[in-house]
Order: sequence, then C-alpha cells, then structure tokens
Amino acid sequence: MMVAMSPTASRDLLLGDLDEEQREAVLAPRGPVCVLAGAGTGKTRTITRRIAHLVTAGHVAPGQVLAVTFTQRAAGEMRARLRALTTDAGTAPTESVQAMTFHAAARRQLAYFWPRVVGSTDWQLLDSKFAIVAQAANRSGLPTGTDNVRDLAGEIEWAKASLITPEGYPDAVAENGRDIPFDAAKTAAAYAGYEALKSRSADLMLLDFDDLLLHTAAAIENDAAVAQEFRDRYRCFVVDEYQDVTPLQQRVLSAWLGGRDDLTVVGDANQTIYSFTGASPRYLLDFSRRFPDAAVVRLERDYRSTPQVVSLANRVIAAARGRMAGSKLHLVGQRPPGPNPTFQEHPDEAAEAAAVARSIKGLIESGTPASEIAVLYRINAQSEVYEEALTEAGVAFQVRGGEGFFSRQEIRQALLALHRVAERGTDTDATVPEVVRATLEPLGLTAEAPTGTQARERWEALVALAELVDDEVAQRPQLDLPSLLAELRQR
Repeated sequence: MMVAMSPTASRDLLLGDLDEEQREAVLAPRGPVCVLAGAGTGKTRTITRRIAHLVTAGHVAPGQVLAVTFTQRAAGEMRARLRALTTDAGTAPTESVQAMTFHAAARRQLAYFWPRVVGSTDWQLLDSKFAIVAQAANRSGLPTGTDNVRDLAGEIEWAKASLITPEGYPDAVAENGRDIPFDAAKTAAAYAGYEALKSRSADLMLLDFDDLLLHTAAAIENDAAVAQEFRDRYRCFVVDEYQDVTPLQQRVLSAWLGGRDDLTVVGDANQTIYSFTGASPRYLLDFSRRFPDAAVVRLERDYRSTPQVVSLANRVIAAARGRMAGSKLHLVGQRPPGPNPTFQEHPDEAAEAAAVARSIKGLIESGTPASEIAVLYRINAQSEVYEEALTEAGVAFQVRGGEGFFSRQEIRQALLALHRVAERGTDTDATVPEVVRATLEPLGLTAEAPTGTQARERWEALVALAELVDDEVAQRPQLDLPSLLAELRQR
C-alpha cells in the first residue's frame, strides 16, 4: 500500500540528496531530455528519481513507463532502485515501471503480438546459433573450426545490428573499412544461408536475438492496430547508456515512440564501448538535432574517483576532436584527494610485470589491503606475465573477470600437444623454442596475426606461451622439453 504524502514531502525525499545538476535533470519538463552523464556522476540515481518524479507529479502512470538498458545487471539495479523509492520513501508505486534490456522488452512484446501479425507459424528463440552458422559456413565454403564459426557469427550479428542485409554486406564492409575475417562475398553468402536455414520450416521459425528486435520493429511499423495498442500501453521511455545503441535498437526505439517525444536518454559519447557490435554515439550526439526543444543536462560531478584521477581523465578526454569534442564533459572530482597517477615505461612486458609486482609487494608490506589493489590488462593473454611476476614475488592473487592463463582452452591444448611430443622424443637438432613453435603452428601460431576476434585472441595466447618459453630457455639454456613442461605444470 502506498503511503499518502504531501507533494512537498515527496519532492524533498526525491530531491534532498541530489546535486544541482541532478535536480535539473529530474525536474526537466515532460518531453525530450538528454542527460550527458560522465563516469561516477550518479546517472542511475538521477534517472530513477526522474521516473519517480514523473509518476508522482501525475505526468504518467508507472505502468506506462518503459526503461531500457543494455545488460540484465543494469536493468536489475534500476528495478531495485525503483523499488527502494517506493518502500523507503513511499513516493509512488514505481515497482510497476518496466525496466529491462532492449531484447527482453522486444521478446515480451513479440510474444504478445506474434499471433496477430504472423499467424499460425510458431517461433522459437535460439539459445545458440553456432550449429546453424557452422552449417551455413560449410555450404558457403568457409572454414568451420570453432573460432571461425564464432567470427562468422560475429559478422552476422554486426550486420543485423547495423541493419545491413546479406546483399548489402560487401558494400557496407568496404564503406566502413571493416577488418573482416573472411572474403566478403563468401561471408554474405553464409549470412544469407544462415537466414534461410532459420526459416526452412513452414511450421516453426527460428529467431536469434537480433530477430527479436527486427520483428518487433516491423510489427509496430507495419500494423497500425499493433502500433496503436502498444502506444496506448507505453507513453514514456527512458534509455540508459544511449551512446551504445545500434541502428537496429534505434529503429525499435523509433517504432516505440511513433511521433511522440516523451523520451529521456542518458549517456556519454566518450564511453562508447560496443562499436565493434555496430553501436554508435551518433544518436546521442544528434539528439538535439532530432529534438530541437530537448532539455540537455550535463552531470559532471564525479563521486567515484579522486580529483587526481578525474584530472587525468579530463586530460585524456580533452584530446577528442570533431563531433565528440562538442559533447565532452569536464568532470570535477568530489572525493578527498589521493595520490597522483604515475606513468612509467619499461623495455618489455616482463620488465613491466616485474616492476608492477615489486610495487604491489611494497604496498602490501606498507599496510595497503591486497583487496584494494588491481592490475588491469588489455587482453586475457597478457595475464600470464603478471601471474608469473606475482608468483615469483610471493604475492597471492586472483584472476577476475576471465580465466587464468594456464586455464585457457588453447593453452591447455598446447600443453597437451607438447606433452605428446615430449613423450615421443625428438630426433632433430631443433632447439626447445623451435620445437615448441613447430608444435603450436597447427594450433594457430601463425607468423602474422589473423583477422577475426576469436582467432586473434587464440593467436595472442599462443604467442604469449611461445614467448614465455623463449624467456625460460634464455634464462636456463640447459632446459629440455620435459623439464620445461614440468616447470609449466608447477605454475
């Protein structure tokens, strides 16, 4: 049961702990609102409070609000914040606001409208497209290894998210200067074959996650009754991480809106991280052009980082040029001061890792909790050199957000292959590093880096293993292959 509250009390509970810019975003008039929110500026708090304000002010019923974000975790956090506003503040029944991912929203809508727009043909969501992509690759003359199929699936996902048909794929690749893993024409043929395989049955249509969005948009665009029913149901939209929407997601959002403009978007063009999937910050950058009357609010008070870290971030962001420069935010750190970030160069990765390990050991010995120390690296294959350095320094560690180097599938396969070579023995005069590289070649250790995300990650891991062997043998020339493998097993 909702607690009756005076408008003043409700307003105080919603706004009392917000800064000036956050309040401005919350209280912006109903209509198009663009919140440019830097990292750590309280964007989730701001948009959930805006939703609650719109409800308590009577602008919209809670069940008429659809808030979308990009991950289940973010959607869950938004729902939890909305529930907390209800139970703790008693401001409004915001628990009935729909907060979910684009795909979850589309799946729910498609399940409801499907019989009306398609008829008796049933549909089933593919949990994995791997087998069908592999079949399409085989028919098109493309390799069907696991990494190859994953890279092909990634190309198909990019094309569909970018609203590119199989016929238009080769031209789109050339126009975008996209680095592709296979011949464009063969990829386009495999893409077309994949689509045909999904719809080969007259009684059942197989849909992937991109199809959920495509069919939802088409249902609203092409059926006036469906559009009317949907738009009567949802009247207010909120989109989080708007800098990462794809053309397909924008098409769905435009279908949802119709000719309306009751839309709040939140994002930061400098935080675009999904461009490899077709995402683009241009929809955020062009928001004021599409909605000339939009309210634009900038959140620049960073509550997450120290002023020293924020200052460094500002210096990096200041290098933005073109359209990105116009939307960049100048963050202001709100936490107490901390140490200045430092930059150090080292001759190679091993020296860098050793220096990092020494620094960490010193921090721990001086009283810094180990749980407050993190090492960030660009790709998983780089973890090995840090794991080795920390082990040699006697520093216990955890590998988070990925596998330990020696737990990776390609490394386990490589060590198994080397173990078999060691058991057979070698009749050549080749050195241990030469034997290792010859063994790793069939597994993907080529002279040049391959194209394709999966193949490149595998290649980088094998390169890291080969370089590790080079370093070990350089330090201990007497090592033979069995001794080397015993050393690696110990690690």
